[in-house]
Amino acid sequence: MSAEPSTPLMRQYHAAKQQAPGALLLFRLGDFYELFFDDAVTAARELEITLTSRNKEKGEPVPMCGVPAHSVEGYIARLIQKGYRVAICDQMEDPRFAKKIVKREITRIVSPGTATEPGLLKPGENNYLAAIVQKGARAGLGYVDLSTGEFRATELDPAELASALEQLNARELLVSDAAQGEPPPGRWVVTPVEAWTFAPDHAERSLLGHFKLLTLDGCGLAGRPLAVAAAGAVLHYLKDTQKSALDHLDRPTFHDRAEAMALDAVTVRNLELVEPLFAGESRETTLLHVIDRTITGMGGRLLRRRLLRPSLDLAEIGERLDAVEDLLAGAITRSRVRAELEGILDLERLLAKATLGTAGPRELRALGVSLDRIPALRAVLPENPRARLQRAAAGLDEVPEVRDRILQGLADNPPLNLADGGAIREGFHPELDRLRGLSRNSKQYIAGIEARERERTGIASLKVRFNNVFGYYIEISKANLHLAPADYDRKQTLVNAERFTTPELKELESQILDAEEKILALEREIFQEIRAFAASRAARIRATAAAVAEVDVAAALAEVAAANRYTRPRPTEAGEMRILAGRHPV
Repeated sequence: MSAEPSTPLMRQYHAAKQQAPGALLLFRLGDFYELFFDDAVTAARELEITLTSRNKEKGEPVPMCGVPAHSVEGYIARLIQKGYRVAICDQMEDPRFAKKIVKREITRIVSPGTATEPGLLKPGENNYLAAIVQKGARAGLGYVDLSTGEFRATELDPAELASALEQLNARELLVSDAAQGEPPPGRWVVTPVEAWTFAPDHAERSLLGHFKLLTLDGCGLAGRPLAVAAAGAVLHYLKDTQKSALDHLDRPTFHDRAEAMALDAVTVRNLELVEPLFAGESRETTLLHVIDRTITGMGGRLLRRRLLRPSLDLAEIGERLDAVEDLLAGAITRSRVRAELEGILDLERLLAKATLGTAGPRELRALGVSLDRIPALRAVLPENPRARLQRAAAGLDEVPEVRDRILQGLADNPPLNLADGGAIREGFHPELDRLRGLSRNSKQYIAGIEARERERTGIASLKVRFNNVFGYYIEISKANLHLAPADYDRKQTLVNAERFTTPELKELESQILDAEEKILALEREIFQEIRAFAASRAARIRATAAAVAEVDVAAALAEVAAANRYTRPRPTEAGEMRILAGRHPV
């Protein structure tokens, strides 16, 4: 890297680069995101794109490569899959109105543990970012799935860390840059962060402030400083990298490992619960493949979590089995429930993208359409269900104000990208409709002015025309110049004619030429308002997603039980197991 940046642009680039050490910096320049120096060399190799250079004529070539802004998410996904962190530096003002160099800022940092792009996520699996901290004979573990909002923390023996992270299938692990020794080895990317982010006092203040709490008692974290420290480090990292409100995150709750059966990584692998024992084997050999008939992403993730962390609470187990039995009893009801679930997309991940400000028009509409299906799902649930399904039914809130705002505001088939235009429904915003009408009907407006001016002046040959140099103008032949009104302003003299303009024509020209730009700007403003409104109801939407997941898992297990003729187990405190005429599910 050049020791001394030679231009204002390169100085701006270096300043941004210092804010994201260890990340590849995508620097917005017009319609492209550019990478420079070592980042360019790395990105060109990993993305298999052309490596060029800048400033060759000055004898100081700077390695450079770039990707189109409209397709940048695909390139980011490829880099994240290879284990890189990527910082996005965007233009924060319109280049036409910038007095000097365009203002740019890092708007987010994407890493394996903070990815929310669909191409990087598996619908039925969580994508965990974890943090660990050790002190003496205890360790703290905090973990979050940014794509769903799940946020938990626990304390455990340091020897159990590797197994716990393996069970979570963590994608990224935060560790203190002052920690002694090596972090647990695994498939995760290790990211060192500043040691002070793990300080229990700082972590507690951060958690209390973000979640607007007076104490952490209700989260189960009181008196557990290592769990608090790990959770605080996770929250700090998310705030530092996402630059957004993070309103969709659950309050961090203490995960009591004693409430679930302890399954270490070796046991999970040998039992082939979620992955086949040998690489390359079909997933049909796994227990998850046999029992996973879930329809929604939320349900798939919940079932996977329960399979990897089986409950030891008899009351909890009984309630879950009650819900399955309620849906097993009626094949028609179960079929209707599963049919309604088909229309509900991944509420958790759609909401996450809305609160992070990355949801596009189609994703936001999908959120509205999914919420619109909630009343129908509630209506087909079994009558007089037991406690589990009762609570799920009560939690099925369609959040009508969000649903209506989205469905009334967005077009039925919005574009993938907001910049393509047409995301906002006709009739939703009067000023937007006026601008669209102006853009579509500009020829009719001009024809109307021409007809009126011919009648007004008595010049039958008067013409209203346009060219790229002079814009719109009125052209009058030399023979008719004496009929030109006094309010015409001369614009250009030709051999056989004169060209004029009027205040009305100037205004119309400005409106027509600016209409497309104003349409896109106004659409963006309206869309962002709708998206922010949805994000403001994050807690209710998260609760609805949890209720949908509960129904989905119960209906899926009921479907499996009906198909395979499973019977209800009767667990007791005795700890004995008796199976009559049983068979292995796989």
